[in-house]
Parts: sequence; C-alpha cells; structure tokens
Amino acid sequence: MRLLIIGLVTLLFFSCKDAKKEYQRMEGEGAELAMDASLIPGKEIVKNECYICHSPVASEENMIAPPMVAVKWHYIEEQTSKEEFTEALLNWLNDPQPEKVKMHGAVRKFGIMPYQPYTEEEVKDIASYLYETEIPQPEWYEAHRKNKHQQGKGMGKGKGKGKGKNATIGEEEDFFFPRAEFYLENGASISAAAQGALGKKLIKAIQEKGPEGAISFCKVNASGITDSVAIMNNVRINRVSDKPRNQENKASDEEQGYIIAFKRQLENQVEIRPILKEMANDEVYYYSPITTNAMC
Repeated sequence: MRLLIIGLVTLLFFSCKDAKKEYQRMEGEGAELAMDASLIPGKEIVKNECYICHSPVASEENMIAPPMVAVKWHYIEEQTSKEEFTEALLNWLNDPQPEKVKMHGAVRKFGIMPYQPYTEEEVKDIASYLYETEIPQPEWYEAHRKNKHQQGKGMGKGKGKGKGKNATIGEEEDFFFPRAEFYLENGASISAAAQGALGKKLIKAIQEKGPEGAISFCKVNASGITDSVAIMNNVRINRVSDKPRNQENKASDEEQGYIIAFKRQLENQVEIRPILKEMANDEVYYYSPITTNAMC
C-alpha cells in the first residue's frame, strides 16, 4: 500500500466552539419550547458541535461522518436502557478504539472517530437528548438504511427513530486493515520530520527576513519543503488549513471536520490521536496536525 500523509495545518488557538457551524435549522425545531428543560444542554451540544460532522442535512456524498440518527440506530436496541446507552457512549467517546467499534461500515468509509475530550457531564447530556428525542435525519437516509440493512433492524419501540435490534448483515467482518500499526508508526515519524523541517526553515526565514518574510515563506516555500520530505519517504504530503494564506492549501469539508477534532484535543491538552484511513484504491491516508507557528 502507498501511504499518503495529510498534514492538517491550522491556527490552533481558537476554540472548536467558535468554528463555523454547518448545521441548518430544521423545520419544526421550535418544539424545543415544550422539551424537558433537562434535555436542552444535550440538544445544544449535538446541534452546535456533533452536527458539524454528523450532519442531519448534508447530502450522502458530502457526509464526513455517519448521520447522528445512524449512530443512535446502531447503539440503541429494543431493550436498551438509557443508562446502558449512556455507558456505551461514555466508553466510546472516552477512548475510541477499533475493538470498540459498533459501526464497522462507517469506519471503513470515514475512518475511526478522532478522540473528543468531552466531560462526563457533557456526554450524559448528549446521551439523554439522543435517547429521549426523535432527532432529524437526512432526506436520503431512510432509503440508504433499507438498502444496506434489508435483513437488519426494525425501527423498534421508543421515543423516536433509531431503536431496533443491533445486528447488521456484512458489518461483522474485521475492518482494521493489516499493518495498521506500521502505518501509524511511520506516519507519526514522517509527520514529525515534516514538522521539524518546516519549523527549522521558518525560524531561519524570521531571522533573515522578519515576520513579513516568514509570511511569504508560508505562502510560497513550505510546500517544497514538505515535498522533499515526501520524496525521501516515498509518500505524498499535503498541508491544508481552515485559514489558508495560500488557497491551494484550503481544507476540504472532510478535512475541516478533522481539524476541528484536533483543535479540541490540543486546546484540552490531551494526547493527539492521528486518523488512519484505508481507501479503495489501496492507498492509506494518515491525518495529523502539523503545527509550526501562528503566522503560518
């Protein structure tokens, strides 16, 4: 397999909660006035943060993660209690590891979810809202569900769509591809080499040309430096940003979602967990933040 590294370069000093929200208000959402007040905190987190990736309005082609209704559908069975669902969500969000995955098809398509350092209270609020309410779903989702899960789950009982039996045809196969540890280790090594090369040249540019020269360096010369690291390691490295000075480095919608996740990890000073993704064309993508300097 060929390893491709995408360095997600971003200004990492802004809060995830200040990011541009892609969620759009759904028809009938005014019903929140009649909602149990205890569910409002969870609703706000889901609407303003979770829906950035787990969108209820994006087209199937533009999704960067499974819709939230699909998450609910996989986690809540006919007899699942609210406490059991909350515990399962805490277990996953606190440590999203391959052996814990319930949505194998989603991981094959989108990669494993980046770690999100929510507090236990926030996760309980999220779980309570998802369990107790009927959440919106994309227009395409029902047809997709029926097509993919013809022998799978019934809609089941409960307060809204997405409660059924947790057995899906074709999703029990092992999704975590061979040599994953190899790609994670080498991806980390090459990413560190790229960051080191960028940092060294940036410091030199600041010393020789001052801040303006450093900005020019970021716009023009940085790609050449990462290209040299890529050639030495037989990979391709792309640097992208949610605030690019060079528009060629603008992050895609999917990459924007990863940047938001990495920002949250960095601002909470927790371990950075790179994202590994196998593609159908036998290529492997390794996503990790490459931080150099706020000026870039």
